[in-house]
Amino acid sequence: MGSNQSNAAGKRRPAKRWAFWQRVTWVLVWVVAMGLGFAAGQHIQLGQAAKQYANLQTDFDVTVAQLRYDMSKLAAEKEALQSRLSVEQSTRRSLEESIQRAQGDLAKANERLAFYDQLLPPGPSGSVSIRALSIQPNGAFLAYRVLLTRNAQPGSEFNGHVEFVANGEKNGESVKITLNPATGQAGEGSVAASAAQPLPVSFDQFQRLEGLLSMPEGLSLTSVTLNIIEEGAVRVSRSVNFSGPDASSETDETS
Repeated sequence: MGSNQSNAAGKRRPAKRWAFWQRVTWVLVWVVAMGLGFAAGQHIQLGQAAKQYANLQTDFDVTVAQLRYDMSKLAAEKEALQSRLSVEQSTRRSLEESIQRAQGDLAKANERLAFYDQLLPPGPSGSVSIRALSIQPNGAFLAYRVLLTRNAQPGSEFNGHVEFVANGEKNGESVKITLNPATGQAGEGSVAASAAQPLPVSFDQFQRLEGLLSMPEGLSLTSVTLNIIEEGAVRVSRSVNFSGPDASSETDETS
């Protein structure tokens, strides 16, 4: 009986060892499988991370390129605005200078206007005055200068003509001769007497006249009268008296 028990115990020991090693084997297989799974997972995660990094790097590069483009565009716009501002500032300075010059010219014009307003003759509206008259011998001619003024508003014109009448002696007799304008320039051979014709004049407030008059041959001049004529009537006259070849004095005759 004792031998039977020892035989049974001997048979149970190998079975236990086999079960133990079987469990160890399964544990090792499980550990290896887990290790392989973990390694595979890590590989997959690393691949995904690398892909995500590549995508992020691409997005970053695109963003940087876009920012650089925007900065370049903004810099170009800034330069354009600065250039435009410089042009506008230069234009503004030029306009300010032009305005200042215009204001200065306007002030001078107002001063001249005030001066000429003082020259306007008193009297009824539309009346004409001979403000200045100069008649001087010039070789075989008479050189004249005339300044006419009129008491009227701008735009209301005087239309008439001027007439120069010479008083003197010719062939021992007193004569009165209407002088004709000469053509050409004094001191030049082209100066010549023109046919008798009126000298028209048209102005609103001021009129300056100058030119040459032909002197009749053999006339001993004593005076020259300037007549301002409108519609056949003499509106105002002034005479220049000659007491010698180069001397003259003025007298007024106003109608």
